[in-house]
Amino acid sequence: MARRLTVGNLVEDVRSLIDESNQVSIETERDIIPALNRASDICCNLLAGHYESPLLAWAIVPTVSGLHEYPIPRDAFENRLEKIEIQIQPNLYNPVKRINYRDATFVETTTQTAFPMYYSEIGDNFRLYPTSTGAYNMRVWYIKEPGNLVLEQGTVTAIAQNTTSIVVDTVGSSLTTENDSYGSYVNFIDGTTGRLKGTCQIRTLSNNRISFKTTPTRTLILDTPVQGFLPTDLSPDDLICTVEGTCISALKRPFANALIQIAVSELLNTKLGMQSELAEKMRKEMEDIVKKSWEGRESYMRVRAANPHFERIGRRAGNRY
Repeated sequence: MARRLTVGNLVEDVRSLIDESNQVSIETERDIIPALNRASDICCNLLAGHYESPLLAWAIVPTVSGLHEYPIPRDAFENRLEKIEIQIQPNLYNPVKRINYRDATFVETTTQTAFPMYYSEIGDNFRLYPTSTGAYNMRVWYIKEPGNLVLEQGTVTAIAQNTTSIVVDTVGSSLTTENDSYGSYVNFIDGTTGRLKGTCQIRTLSNNRISFKTTPTRTLILDTPVQGFLPTDLSPDDLICTVEGTCISALKRPFANALIQIAVSELLNTKLGMQSELAEKMRKEMEDIVKKSWEGRESYMRVRAANPHFERIGRRAGNRY
């Protein structure tokens, strides 16, 4: 069975490579986990530019009559939109073409339409041209930001029948019953995929048993809905962590190896004052592996009819886009 890529395991790998067990010189919460999160940002940036599929996500956004701009999904990495489509039938979508805001002058009009033809990104929003009548939904494709890495606070070993209680192997030190603390809100993380299954608020902590409130103090925290019941698909071997992040890396191997090596290189240079040529070489090799992660996969590139002499029949004459 493959070793799980929990944050705790990533931390152990970093300590092993820097050969540093001293908790004073290199602290887990202060030094290693922030370094892993910065490494995650670097790897996601590389993936987004070369092979976006591992981070690809989509959201259904309803159009509103007369509304020009819509917010880019809040969990979009670097506000990266990949594609927007309009749902014209239950299982049929029409693509909306991206244009530069400088060219939007030529397509902007006061006339509304059921099917906007273009969009442009403006700050944290995207604008449709022409404005929609609000009759259909949009499917917005974007690069999803990976969850903030935090230490796991326990592994689920048992789930109490018909209650809101679980038993874990060990209760993490970051958990608390204080209502105003993030540590009182728990994320349930799939032990294999790292998927967020749900979020609850702690009511009591008793030995290795944790019970949760049926009426949480807050129903939304850090943009995460808080439930008054355990996730229906919660199972033994799932993990719990605080609501501030996830305890399993969304980037699987070989990307996780890159996270470790980038963090090692940074800590050797900045915290221990060691200029390691080997560590820097390994870091560059890992970054190259991330960049080339698309190699060997089926190509979906295709030739586009950029020459106006080969435009499709029926395309409106004079259309610049």
